[in-house]
This record gives sequence, structure tokens and C-alpha cells, in this order.
Amino acid sequence: MIEKIRGVRIKGRCFKSDTNLIFYKKDDERISIIYGKNGSGKSTISEAISSINNDSSTSDLCASFIGADNNTIQPEKKSGIYVFNEKYIDENIKIDDDGLGTIVLLGDQVDLQKKIEDQENKINLLSNTVKELSNEYNKYSDKTNLLNPDYHYNRIVLTLKDRGGWADIDSNLKGNKVKSSVTPAIVKEIGELSVTETLTDLRDKYNDTNQLLLKVTDNSNSYPHSVPKVTVDPNFESQVIELLGKKVEEPVLSEREKQILEMVQRGFQEKVESVKKYFSQENTSICPYCYQPVSNQYKHSIVDSINKVLNKDVDNHKLQLNSIQYPILEIDISQYESLDSALARSIEQQLEVCNDLLSQYNDLVEKKRNNVYSPIFINSNGLICEIQKLNDILDKLESKRIEFNDAITKKESIAKELILINKSIAHIQIEQFYKDYIEQAENKTIAFQKLEKAKTKLSLEQDELKKLQDQKANISLAINNINNALDYVFLAHNRLSIELRNGKYYLKSHGADVLPKKVSLGERNIIALCYFFTQIFSNQEIGKLYQNENFIVVDDPISSFDFENKIGINSLLRFQTNQIINGNKKSKILFLSHDLETVFALNKAAEEIKKNTKEISDTDTVKYALLKLEDLKLSDFNKTRNEYGALLEKVYHFANEDCNDDALVIGNIMRRVLEAFSTFTYKKSIEMVSCDPNVKKALGDHSAFFENLMYRLVLHGESHYEEQIYSMHDDNNFYKFISDDEKIKTAKNILCFMYLLNPYHIIAYLKPADSAIDNIKVWVEDIPSNNTFETSDKSITRKIPLFYLPLSAGVGIESFEDAPYDDYETENENCDFAVKVSGDSMEPNIPDGSVVLIKKQDSIDDQVIGALYLNGKVYCKYITHENGNAYLCSYNQNYTPIKISEHDDLRVYGIVISIE
Repeated sequence: MIEKIRGVRIKGRCFKSDTNLIFYKKDDERISIIYGKNGSGKSTISEAISSINNDSSTSDLCASFIGADNNTIQPEKKSGIYVFNEKYIDENIKIDDDGLGTIVLLGDQVDLQKKIEDQENKINLLSNTVKELSNEYNKYSDKTNLLNPDYHYNRIVLTLKDRGGWADIDSNLKGNKVKSSVTPAIVKEIGELSVTETLTDLRDKYNDTNQLLLKVTDNSNSYPHSVPKVTVDPNFESQVIELLGKKVEEPVLSEREKQILEMVQRGFQEKVESVKKYFSQENTSICPYCYQPVSNQYKHSIVDSINKVLNKDVDNHKLQLNSIQYPILEIDISQYESLDSALARSIEQQLEVCNDLLSQYNDLVEKKRNNVYSPIFINSNGLICEIQKLNDILDKLESKRIEFNDAITKKESIAKELILINKSIAHIQIEQFYKDYIEQAENKTIAFQKLEKAKTKLSLEQDELKKLQDQKANISLAINNINNALDYVFLAHNRLSIELRNGKYYLKSHGADVLPKKVSLGERNIIALCYFFTQIFSNQEIGKLYQNENFIVVDDPISSFDFENKIGINSLLRFQTNQIINGNKKSKILFLSHDLETVFALNKAAEEIKKNTKEISDTDTVKYALLKLEDLKLSDFNKTRNEYGALLEKVYHFANEDCNDDALVIGNIMRRVLEAFSTFTYKKSIEMVSCDPNVKKALGDHSAFFENLMYRLVLHGESHYEEQIYSMHDDNNFYKFISDDEKIKTAKNILCFMYLLNPYHIIAYLKPADSAIDNIKVWVEDIPSNNTFETSDKSITRKIPLFYLPLSAGVGIESFEDAPYDDYETENENCDFAVKVSGDSMEPNIPDGSVVLIKKQDSIDDQVIGALYLNGKVYCKYITHENGNAYLCSYNQNYTPIKISEHDDLRVYGIVISIE
């Protein structure tokens, strides 16, 4: 299957649509070397191939292998496809610290270590949770804590046992001499009662029922007769009010009849009626008032006049008034006083109220009856309502009578009722205590369940951690193979090696343990590369290594961090490539790199492998492809161009400000171009070429300027490290301390230097860029002539104050103006003062005794070296921030960083722009 692979079809990330990338255009091409700048898509390609191999796709990548006709090739499971890239490094290499040295985790150990760390974090969280839950649960066992249910239970018990409380009353009702016991069952029964009455009502009920019990005990009393009730027509009041307010119409009367009516209205109706009766008698002949004789005619006229006044309507009205008169209410309840004296008194009082109201109505009726022509308007005085109250009290008394008579035969049930009433009273007394007790008991149960659940989960997670640790301990690595590969890279035995000790793999350098902070990214990547090839051929017999069909992808095997070990890494890649290609005729290798040196080294290795296979057999000659990835397309890489030409173009594009991708490494690129130019052209080093008389002659009027330039490049181009480089390889030389503008200016000067010495050389290498030569000619015109350089030397050279560190506290700490200093001459136009450093705290970057040029400014970025004042002392150091704290740091690891607090007096005098 692998021999059919020509390339990949990829879509996602920078590849917006389906893109076919052919790595091997011919059948006999088995090595493909692809050059591409950072950001060209190399990492995407390697990740895409990795996703095909793992039979998984990312959310933003879709890829497949393609053959000669762009047909899709489906790889078999475990098909021998291996990808080395940054993702592989992250997933397979981990540098850890156990307090003794550096532990190296490789392959499955990394994944297991991640799982172990995740598991340990989970266990730590669970342990904290168990501790918190345990502390929370313990609160429920503290006798003084309101959260403890026993606290509330004890309050219940004390209340029930209190003097005169439930226990005393219960024992009395049951006739026990010992106070009733307060058991959990009793507490539960009383606490869970459903009581609707108030405490006052219950106590009254208890007293009444207890009195009933006492009376029942004395059987001398008996109440056989029912308590009478008052019966009144409910319409009585409305009838009375209506009749009293009724107006009888007055007849048309004569003067005498008016006088009669007036007598009636004045209340003498009865007298008028008696006169009528007297004159209606036949034998009446004398007037009873004036004693004069009266005739029959006169008698009849008097009677007629009275009848006219007291007509039939009046008679009917009087009859109605007489019909509603109600007798005074009388009830004898004396016999029931012994049953309930209070109710008996209430009945008597209410009976008196009712009779008073009834008398009011009777008096008004009598008044109206004596004066039927005068209506009386009144409102209800509440008689019926009061009579109803009277009957209600009478009903209560009747209930008492019935209850008493029933109680005589129900003494035992009354005692039981009293016991229940006593419990109901106790329920109200302990109700809130019991609610608190139940609530806290439930909360305690919940807290216990949570604690036990967390403990169980913690135990399970601890078991899982033990399993993971056992798995990690049982993983064995081909340590010898890895160490052999490391020796191959570092070109020295035990320069870096891995040792199995106490079940862990320790990293050692020259036989000694290495601290994690001393392990560079470059070393980590080298370990990863060595492990990668070891892993590919693990579990294979020695005699059958490399015989399996493999497709190897190596993405950027040499990063910027591996600068010092390029030769060793390239040697390892050449060795492995030769073994893989010759081990199986179907195996293929794909290299991707942004580093031209690596590309050229791999190209050379491929060419050697090609020659070797050709010598063995012409038919099996291995061919290779050298490609360039640009604009998301693959094209042939110009094989005639060499590394020197590529580096020279980099210098030009940087000088012309076309690209600043190489800003971090441009210093070394310029040095290497100059070294190659001076060596190949004059067979002299950089420092010697500018002093050569022939060179000076060729430089003509610009020789003085370039002699000074070469001196500066040589002086500051030395590497100041004694141990392994732990950062970008351009960080520790002269170019770190100058700006990008200065770097661009230097790049222009170098090109001008080479052009003045050999214009045809520059034209030959930069010929494709026609404008490049014109630009360099313009730059040459800006180079100072010897006369200008010599005459203006004094004006260019400046004198600035040179201070010595450390300075005394309080002396010139504000601006250095009052501190002692020496004059210092410099050509640097941007600096404001100089400081001579005493001590090795900034080595290797700033050696003891160095003079640093400072540009004044009152702020500074992280990692930038500056002149700083802190609490009375002046330092030449840099500031860094970590975990929310600021530190004043040295390059020398033997010096502990100085922590800066918010109360410290920190000032910035300026930044270091050059070291001399």
C-alpha cells in the first residue's frame, strides 16, 4: 500500500478547498524533501497525515492519501505510517522533576503520566471534599452546636420532663406514682401530632374535661331534664317596627271631631273610648262632664263623631298592635348551677338582656296603641340576635348536661381524652424544638450520605490511580537504543543519556543528574527524535530491523533550538534514512523543514543514498524529490541554488525590509555569509579580511568605515555561553542588544562591503532580483568616505558619563547627576550614559567588567536588561513576571531572583542598548 502513495488530498485550515499535494512524482522516488517557510502549511500537512494514520479526523482537517492517478488510497490498520512533528513531541515527551533530578517520560508514559496527574488532581480535590464534608458532618455531633439534632432533642426531653409538664400530668392521669418516661417513641408520637387548637383553647378544654371527670367520679348529681330554649318568631322585630311606623289616615272632621282627634293624639284615646261607651247606652240622659241633660240625638251625634275619629282602620291597627305583644321570658336554670355555674350565670345575664330589649318593644307598642295616628320610627334593637345568643348558651348547657350524663358511663374514655389533650398541649410546647430536631436529623443524614459517597468515590479513584501507576511502572523502554541515538547526535558518549533507576527514567549529562530547568527545548526535541526512531523499530528482531514497509514523515527535525547540534541531528537522519530506504524497497520518507541548512543537508544525504543504491543495482536506484511549498502549492526546488546563495538572499531581503521572519537569527546568518565570502574569496577570516592591504585597496574611499564595521562584528560576535544554549541561538550575541533598525543597517553595510569587493559575485547570486543591484548601489552611495570618516571622527565620537556599579545608596540615585563618574567615549548616538558592571550576576551575557550603554527611559518591558533602582541600590538586571509576582533577575543561575513587592521603591533609569 505504501509504495502506491504519491501524496495527500487535504482540506482545512490554510487549505480552504481540496488540494492535491504530490510528494513523489515518479515511481522510483522514495525520498521527498520539502522546503517551506514558517506558516506555509507544513505542520498542517504532517497533522493531516497523522490523522489518516490514526483513522481519525480533526474538526478542521479532512485528508486522504492519493496515488498516481489522484485516486484515494485507504491505508490498512497498523500500516507502518509514522509522523514526527511538534504534536508528536508534546504527546510523547515530558520532562518532570521528582526533587532528585529530571525524569523523562516517553510514549505511553506521557499519556499515563497525564492521566496520573489528572487522577492525582482529582484525588486531591476529592480529599479536600472529604475533609470539608467530614468537618461539616462533625458539626452535627457537637453537643453545643445548633446543627446537632441531639441538641434539639435534649430541649424536647427537658420540656416534657419539666415540673407540671407532660410527664407529671400523664403520670397523674394514669394514677402512677413515678413520672412518665420520655422515650424516643413518645417524642415521635407527640412531635408528629396534628393539632389545630390554640394552647389557650387546649388548656381550657383540659380544665373542662378534667372537671367533668371529677364530677363523673361523684355520682350524686343527675340531670334528667333537658335545658329549655326560647322560641321567638324570627319576624317579630320586623313586624313590630313595621306596625310602629305605620300611619293611620285621619278622616275629614268637624270642629268637634277635631277636638276628639286632638284628645286621642294627646294620649286620651281611652278616655274618648269611654265617652263613646257611655253615650252609647240608651239610659244615658245626663252628660257626665257638665251634668246637663242630653237628648238621644245629641248622644248619637257624639257617638258618630267618636266613631268617625276612631274608625275601623284604627280598630284594626289596635288589634294588630295587641297581637304582637310578647310576654317577659322566664327560664328556671337553678337546677343546672352545679353542672356549670359559669354557664348558668351567663344564661341569667343574657336572659335579662333579652327581657330588657323585649320590654322596650312592648312599651313602644303600648305607646302606639294609645296614639294610633302618630307613627313611631325605630331601628332594630337586636332582640332576635340576643335571643339567639341566649339559645346558644342554653345549647352549651344542654351539651354539658348530655355530656355529663354520658360521662357517667364513659369515665375511662374521658381519662383517655385528657391524656390526648395533655399530649396536644405538649406538642405545641415542643413543636418548634421537634421541627428543628427533625430538620437537623435529616441534614445530618444527608451530610453522612454525602461524606460516605465522597469516601467511596475517593477510594475508587485511589484504586484507579494505583492501577495507572502500576501500568506506568510496567512499561519498559529500549533505553540502550535511545542512548545510542543520543550518542550519535551529540557525537559523544554520555553527553546526554537516560538511566532507569527506582522504576523511573532519569536524564543524565556526563553521568550526572540534570535539573529540569537545565534541559533545553532543543535537547527535549532531540530526545523525542531519538525515541521516535526507537519506537518505530521496537519489538523487532535485531536481524529484521528496517525490513517492514514504512512511511516515515519528519516535520522540522531541527528547530531553532537545535542550532548547536545540527551536524549530529543531520547525521542521525542520514543514518536512519539510509537504513529505512535500503531495509525495504517499498518504504518511503517525507521530510518537511523551514531551515535551508537542513534541507541542503538532507538533499546531500539523499544524493549519497542515491549513489550508493546505484552502485549496488542500476535498476533499484533510489531517487528523491526536492520540493518547495509556497502559496499552498508544491513545486521543484531549484537544485542549482546552494545554501550560501539562499542565506545571501535572506540578508538582502532583510536589508530591503521585504521580510522580518529572520529577525531573531539574522545576526548569525550575516556572520556566516561574511565568513563564507571572506574564506572563499580571500581565504581569510572576517577579522583579517578588513586589515588586508589588497582588500583596503579594493574598498577604496570606504576602507576606514568597513575596517571599523568588521572590528565590531568580530568583537561582539563571540558566543558567551559555557553550557548548553537554552534559548534562540541568536540571543546571546551582539545582535540581541541592537534594534531591528540597526540590524537592517548592518545588513545593508555587509552587502555594500561584498559588492565593493566583488560586484560580479553579488550580481551572480542576486541576478533574479534586478532591482537588488540598483538598491545596493544606492546604499553604497550612503557609505561615508575615508575623508568624511576621518574629519568627522571627533564629531561622531561622544563623551558620556560612565558610572560604576554598585553605586552607594542615596548618591545620585535620582538621575546619576551627582554621582561620581568618568568620561567615556562612544560612537553610539542613541545612548545617554554608560555603566561599568562589577560582578558575574549577568554572565554569560554581560561579563564581569563590561561597559553597557544606557538609553534613558522611565519604563521597561519584561526580559529587557536595564539600569534599575530598588530600595536604595542600583542594579543592571531585567524584570520578569511569574504567577502574579514581579522579580529582578540575573542571567547567572547562581543568583536568586529578587522579589519586588508593591511597597518597594522601584525606578527605571533606562535600557541597555549596547555592550562594549
